[in-house]
Amino acid sequence: MAVATQVEPVNLGWLMARVMRHRKAAVRSIGYGMLAGVTTAGEPYLIGQLINRIQEGAGMDVILGFVGAIVALAAVSIFAFNQLRFYSGEVAYSVDYDLRRSLFDNLLTLDQDFYKRYPSGDLISRMHNDMMVIWRLNALGFLRTGTAIFMLLTTFVLLALVNLPLTLMVFIILCGSTALQVWAGMALAPISEKVQDQAGVLAGIVQDSVSGVQTIKTTGKESSFSEQYRHENELYRDKWLHFRRRNEPVGMIPNGISEFTAAVVVMLGGLSAINGQMSVGDFTSFLLYLGTVSVWLLNLGTVYQRWQQAKAALNRLAPLTQPTKVASKPEAAPLETVRGEVVFERVSLTLDGAAVLRGVDLRIKAGEVVAIVGPTGSGKTQLVNLLARVNDPTTGRVLIDGVDVRDMLLDDVRAQVAYVPQSTFLFSRQLRDNVLMGREADDNTLNEAIRISRLSNDLPQLPKQLETMVGERGVMLSGGQKQRVAIARAIIRSPAVLVLDDALSSVDTHTAADILGDLRRVLKTRTSIIIAHRVATVKDADRIIVMDEGRVVEDGTHDSLVASGGFYAKLVEREMDVEAE
Repeated sequence: MAVATQVEPVNLGWLMARVMRHRKAAVRSIGYGMLAGVTTAGEPYLIGQLINRIQEGAGMDVILGFVGAIVALAAVSIFAFNQLRFYSGEVAYSVDYDLRRSLFDNLLTLDQDFYKRYPSGDLISRMHNDMMVIWRLNALGFLRTGTAIFMLLTTFVLLALVNLPLTLMVFIILCGSTALQVWAGMALAPISEKVQDQAGVLAGIVQDSVSGVQTIKTTGKESSFSEQYRHENELYRDKWLHFRRRNEPVGMIPNGISEFTAAVVVMLGGLSAINGQMSVGDFTSFLLYLGTVSVWLLNLGTVYQRWQQAKAALNRLAPLTQPTKVASKPEAAPLETVRGEVVFERVSLTLDGAAVLRGVDLRIKAGEVVAIVGPTGSGKTQLVNLLARVNDPTTGRVLIDGVDVRDMLLDDVRAQVAYVPQSTFLFSRQLRDNVLMGREADDNTLNEAIRISRLSNDLPQLPKQLETMVGERGVMLSGGQKQRVAIARAIIRSPAVLVLDDALSSVDTHTAADILGDLRRVLKTRTSIIIAHRVATVKDADRIIVMDEGRVVEDGTHDSLVASGGFYAKLVEREMDVEAE
């Protein structure tokens, strides 16, 4: 049964909750931003007052006093901006670290249905490109927002003291420019999300092509994949240009409005200065403030645009935050000693609306070697996947030593059930690391696992033996070698239940027999479940289970099933005919 968990909405509130985990740096960033805003606004005012004092014939002591005040204010401003950059960077990088870590950890827990819906290349794009958009918002937001707001407030007060009508006109025009950016940001957000979606498509093609480069080469499909990438790359270019053609004017129009405002200030302020209604120093302050106000209003508009883009990124990150359907219950108890008895009680499983298991009843004694055979699609793999809770049954129960696996800690269950699939995934690391998978094991244990899996037969052929880099997805190894690595990996774990899901299909019959013989000796106190298509692999099992259309249709020893003349007997007959040809 899936664990019901409330999905937390991924929005500004969700992001700010992560920011508040670093509230000290955030508060300091805002505080220094306020200080930087006030000092930035104060400098043009002091310069204007200095010019007025010079015109009035003030003495050198007064002039030096103003100069000293301007220098002191500049020093404080430099210090505030330096601290602002440091703490805003701390917030941005800390939140980025937390998000990447939590999203990656969650990715490792999500079920197979999730990975069916989202290609790996697209997930990589979301973890990189969309996270970069969030980082830019945090970095820019904390760097500029506080400074801009307090600089504008201080500027408005100081300019209003000089000339309130002109100040109101300037702020109304420039605030209109900012409103235009806000509107544009809302309109551009969906377009930005389409660009990011297309970037995910490109990343998916690259990931698939690199991972399957051998298949592409051997099938001569280089030109086909190249054409596919060219087509999607053209779409990415077109969507990006579509976004830029609409985004660039948004940046140019406010600049034009700012230039127009400057012309108005020069004209009206200049006339006021000529008519004696405004001093030259106040007029100078207005001109200096105009450039500063324009820049910081544009900064606020830019922050808002970044937020609109970040909303699109958060929408794309939302699937990565969803809880897994398979998780430990809060009251789950840790496992004690595990004997390895496995029971399937009236187990049924429905995936994507199709019934793949139908009322399976099966008991496997601790230490028993059981083989499962059946045609493709009969439900063999889906049945054993229930043991490690890759999926949970739709109805019925799966028990280990009489305890429902859903009542156990998930990590404990997966530690006791070692699953060796037919298709083995190897990491681009040394062979030794691929066998150990992060586990601590002495040389004797490692060598024994390598010997039992018969991986020892392949070591002399490898350039650096266990230190050999196996390449992307184990490209340096053959299919049989990969399967032997997977078997060695499982033996190292010393599990209570070992599942071999057609894990000897790429191994020759003689080697398979040797591996199974040693496994029975070493794991004689362990439960073993072997899924296979070759009779030679399963005939010596304690029991053979035959499945068809999601049900158990036969159960017995090799001899009894052959004598019964059912599905298994026909399988044996077909294999003997093939060998005779």
